[in-house]
Amino acid sequence: MTERRLVKAKYVVHGLSNQRDEPPMVLEDGAVAIEGNTIIAIDKSSRFKESEFDYVDDMGAQLVMPGLVNTHSHAGMTLFRGYADDLSLYDWLNNYIWPIEAKTTAEDVRVGAKLAAIEALMSGTTTFNSMYWNVREEATSFREVGVRLLCGPGILTGIAALDISDAQSLITDLHGKEDDMTRISMNPHAPYTVSSEDYQRITEFVREQNSKNDGRPDIVVHTHLHEVLSEMDQIRDFAKREGFSIPSEINTPTEYMDSIGALHNRIFVAHAIGCNAGDIEILKLRGTGVSINSVSNMKLANSFAPVTEYYDSGVKIGLGTDSATSNNNLDMFEEMKTTAIIQKGYRGDPIRPKAWEILKMATFYGAQCMSWESVGDLRPGMHADLISIDLNKPHLRPITSDNALISHIVYAAQGQDVSNTMVNGEWRMRDRRLIGIDLENFLNRFDTVATDLILRAREK
Repeated sequence: MTERRLVKAKYVVHGLSNQRDEPPMVLEDGAVAIEGNTIIAIDKSSRFKESEFDYVDDMGAQLVMPGLVNTHSHAGMTLFRGYADDLSLYDWLNNYIWPIEAKTTAEDVRVGAKLAAIEALMSGTTTFNSMYWNVREEATSFREVGVRLLCGPGILTGIAALDISDAQSLITDLHGKEDDMTRISMNPHAPYTVSSEDYQRITEFVREQNSKNDGRPDIVVHTHLHEVLSEMDQIRDFAKREGFSIPSEINTPTEYMDSIGALHNRIFVAHAIGCNAGDIEILKLRGTGVSINSVSNMKLANSFAPVTEYYDSGVKIGLGTDSATSNNNLDMFEEMKTTAIIQKGYRGDPIRPKAWEILKMATFYGAQCMSWESVGDLRPGMHADLISIDLNKPHLRPITSDNALISHIVYAAQGQDVSNTMVNGEWRMRDRRLIGIDLENFLNRFDTVATDLILRAREK
């Protein structure tokens, strides 16, 4: 018999999947009813009979809300946190990151990904997208910790070749199984490292996979796009080296990707800074999602994404931390606040984006961007992924209205304020204690692996 659980709290935030012009809802003295791994009801606590549930978890004066959705990162790069800071993007990639990655083993990635999953879980993220190598190791680590993961084979033309048979094997073995904890995507790195032919082969492969309609979720594509303002020059240089041409009338990376048929409703792109009105219209028309990575973009001085324009135009939009090397953490609460205040300063508009718009981007709208629409909100039929925030903190008071509570989540809360995290109907952290993981022992193991890797990278 499937177990039933009732989670009660002073406040329950839900309705993140409402229309874009509708704020989320705050239910005072509310409860979330769960059967197995699925939410079956949201209502006032008083309207449930506790005797009808196998477990009743009373969060007291805490706030319960959906788990956060991190739409862009590179999980294994926790290994390089602090290794290469204060550099330009191409210096950072070419002279530091790619050389050390050449010496990184599958076991290194497994350990690095596990730390990423733990960091995500402890800061309230329950669904995570990773573009990195050693996909099976990543998936194993995230499953051990209990965080949903979208991951898949990385492709760089001439370096990491597109292997359709490997992708097919990953999909067969891991994609969208019964518990829906792991999904597989295709991950061409960027238009300045991946040929038009490879993008087209990936697009055709994904369409073919999704046309089979075998009841599993669709396969999606994830890539970097508009990562820096000079990216079109980088794309033209790459095309010249690889022996293909780009028409002179193509002026932006988005126009280029659209011209080769790589933009569609099952691809989402990371960064998307500096896009003009024409680019935004293309992304909207094609149904392409964008992941906004404000902290990483600012650290690498890569300019700004037009977040409010994306939101108002209806482009699917989420937030992502990028890696722990370019951020340098995986705290989505920090990402929410940074995105909001940067946009206000960048646009000269203190009104937009609103706190509740940012919260939607960090939850359901981010999940929608990734085509994972069974997470990101608390409503009947969705996966039971939720977190609770301890409001008994000086920086989270006073709570004078529903608006103030939403404001606190975006502008005042921090990842360390998360007390409890549930994924797929199971508590994975209670009272800041991980379930089934000896954190101290693992951190010691992680330090040993990361230190050894750095030493190997410095060897001539």
